[in-house]
Amino acid sequence: MATNCNDLISGINPACDALNKVGGVNKRVWIGLKGNITYTTDSNGYVNTISMATSGSLPTKLYTYTGKRDKNSFSFPLTAGENINTFNHTAMMMLYYSTPSELETLNQLANADDLVVFMEGNDGKIYILGLEKGLNASAGEGGSGVLLNDSTAYTLTLSGEQTKTPNIFRVNAAASLSTNQAYLDALC
Repeated sequence: MATNCNDLISGINPACDALNKVGGVNKRVWIGLKGNITYTTDSNGYVNTISMATSGSLPTKLYTYTGKRDKNSFSFPLTAGENINTFNHTAMMMLYYSTPSELETLNQLANADDLVVFMEGNDGKIYILGLEKGLNASAGEGGSGVLLNDSTAYTLTLSGEQTKTPNIFRVNAAASLSTNQAYLDALC
C-alpha cells in the first residue's frame, strides 16, 4: 500500500514588505564554524539565539569580514534530486586585502570546512546560510586587474547543499536591525 508523503501545509500570501523588498547585501558578514554554533528558533521559525562552544577553556567566536556595500550577495537555487530536493546555499563575498596577515586570513577562510555565514540584506534582515550542513569554499578569483579602476578584491564563493532554505536571525519580534547586529557583534 502506497503512503502519501505530501506535506504541503500552507500557502504564501506575501505582505507588502515581501512585495517591495530591496535587493542586495550590506558590506559586513559574520562567519563561524558550524561545529561551534548552537541555536534556538522561536515559534515563528526565526533563529533567536546563537551560542558559541568553548575550545578548551576559551570560547569560540564569529569573525567579521567587511568589504563594500552592494558587493556581496547570496543565493539558494534549488537542486532537484531523486529522493529530495535541496537548496545550494551560496555566499559570494568581495574580500579586500593589502597585508600579509589579511592574505593569510583569506587562505584560512578558503580552506575552512563547514562554515556558517550571516549576511545582512539591504532589506534589514540577517540571513543565515549553511546552518544545517555548513558551507565550504567552492570558487575564488582575484588579481590586480589591468586598468587603474579595475577591481583588486578577491571574490570568494562559499557554498553547500542544504535541505532547507536559509534561516533568518532576529533576537525577538521587536528587535531592530542594530539590536540584531549588536547581538552578533557580541559573539565576535
